Amino acid sequence: MNTLEKMETFIVLAECGSFTESAKRLFCSQPTISHHIQQLEELFESPLVQRSGKQVQLTQQGEILLSYAKRISHLVEEAAVELKRVSEQERVLSVYVSNYIAGYFFSDVLNELHTILPQKPLEINTYCYSDLIRCFQEGRTHYALMPIYPEDDYIRKNFETSVLFEEELLLVLPVDHPLAKRRLLYARDLHNESILLPKSEYLQQYVINHLNSRQVKTRFLQMSNFETIKQAIKSRHGIAFLPSGAVREELNRGELATVPVSSMQIRRQNGFVFRKNAELSQADRAFCKNVEHYLRTV
Repeated sequence: MNTLEKMETFIVLAECGSFTESAKRLFCSQPTISHHIQQLEELFESPLVQRSGKQVQLTQQGEILLSYAKRISHLVEEAAVELKRVSEQERVLSVYVSNYIAGYFFSDVLNELHTILPQKPLEINTYCYSDLIRCFQEGRTHYALMPIYPEDDYIRKNFETSVLFEEELLLVLPVDHPLAKRRLLYARDLHNESILLPKSEYLQQYVINHLNSRQVKTRFLQMSNFETIKQAIKSRHGIAFLPSGAVREELNRGELATVPVSSMQIRRQNGFVFRKNAELSQADRAFCKNVEHYLRTV
């Protein structure tokens, strides 16, 4: 006996209060409705309905079964929605990438990926570091391409990391800044300068700790992102330590300048962060392999 089908019949009968109306709603005969209810009563060994003229009322046992039947029906609907969501995810390759890597490294990766998975629709979700952490916490993804900070306890405890490239944070200045003419700077040369910082708390701490350890007195100003910082530098609002990938084009075009600071090297790692014990699909693995091949040569 298809119990789910009979449960649906029982729910409709409880709502209509009539075998005739139930049959009309379910596009079947009245004897079919009666047969379904009879089978449920035999299954549960309890009377479920009682007739009062043309109307039907539920017994106490029927009221109890109705509450369970509705819950079962809702669970079946939820299962259908979840199965559909998973099926759609399997058809679409959904990847999570930091704004930085997506903005400065991803165009070449995507061109190459199209030749490897030409029939696979690609959904790219780009977020700042803190929002990627939130995506992990909410279970929206099992891996992401992003900066890797060893200081992040949540990542260290729950995830495995694969470093694909490491880059230096360069001291970036306006081309007409007096310090831009120097071949080498010392930490003391940065006294009284305005240092522009991104929102990333880890990058902020890297820069602040390096300067504080050398007793450099500067003013720190927070900006929303690397693009805003670069525009602020060009407008002479300050200087900044920025990842080399974020300023590569501006340095090549001579729009910004960089000068090394003696004995002061700030570096950041980038790569994949994988949830421990998570199984990736074949398309996910192909994507990761392709990205790893490209970024390890950056």
